[in-house]
Parts: sequence; structure tokens; C-alpha cells
Amino acid sequence: MNEKRRNRKHSVAFKTRLVKKYHSEGSLKRLAREHGIAHSLLEKWVKQYECLGAEGLLEQYGRDYAVEIKQEIIQAYIKGDLSLRGCCLKYAIRSESTLLGWLRRYEQSGVESLKQGRGRPRSMKQPKKESRPLTRLEELEKENLYLRAENELLKKLDALIREREAAPQKKRRPSRD
Repeated sequence: MNEKRRNRKHSVAFKTRLVKKYHSEGSLKRLAREHGIAHSLLEKWVKQYECLGAEGLLEQYGRDYAVEIKQEIIQAYIKGDLSLRGCCLKYAIRSESTLLGWLRRYEQSGVESLKQGRGRPRSMKQPKKESRPLTRLEELEKENLYLRAENELLKKLDALIREREAAPQKKRRPSRD
């Protein structure tokens, strides 16, 4: 089992077995090397297990934190009550990068930024389409706009084709006899 694979998911049973083996034998680096994982990952599992028990090793996808909890965690870190890793362990945050993201947003934009959900925010809301049918003039204006855009696209395409055809001719040099 010495093969090294990136981004592999480890079962809870595997994590628990390694943590218990660490507690009985006591060598993080050797255990990590034997099983082909980073010793820092094994150390993280051990601390999660020590703080939260077997639940600390369970996968937690999509967990949402209330704004008040985020504020509490950030304040504990800023005041120096807890380290970054300590905050993650105490509040069962899976990744330190999650907390770092909250800190960055908090420092840049304050508490309001913590209300932002996960994922990419929508850039613009789609305007509601009119339910009334278009007049003949509006239809013609819309078609005209479409045809102009199509014409511009075709002109650009033609220019690119001409440029590519001209490029090999420029590279050729007349031979000197």
C-alpha cells in the first residue's frame, strides 16, 4: 500500500485504524510513510480524533455555518485565544483554507461579507422578459441588430483566414543563386 495517489478519499475505518495505531506505536512519520500519506494529514486526523472523537473523522460535505458562529470563530482567532488549527479543531471546520477565506472576506468587507453563501455569486439577475408580442418595428430592429453582429463576425473570420494564408508566404525567402 505504498503507492502514492493524489486526491484519494480515505474511509473512516482506515483513518480510525491509523489513529489507533499511532496511539499504540507513536510514530507519525513512519506510519504515514508506510501508508503513502502525508504525515501532516495523519497529524490532522489524530488531532480531530482527540478533540471530537470518532465523529471528527467523518466526512462533512456542504456544512453551513451561521454568520454568528463565523464571527465568533474569527474573533477567537483575531484575539489570539485560538490558533488557526485550534479554531478548526474546536469548531469542526474541515479545512484551514475555509477559515482563511472567512478571515480575508471579513478583513476586506466586514461582517456583511460573511453572509455570502458558498459558490460563485450570480453576476447579474436576468431581466424579466416582456410578455407582450413585439411590434413589427421592434422585430425589424431586433433582426437588424442580429444581422449586423453576424456581418461583423463574418468579416473578422475572413480577416483571420486571409492572415493565415498570408503568413506562410511571408516566411519564404527568395533563394540567392
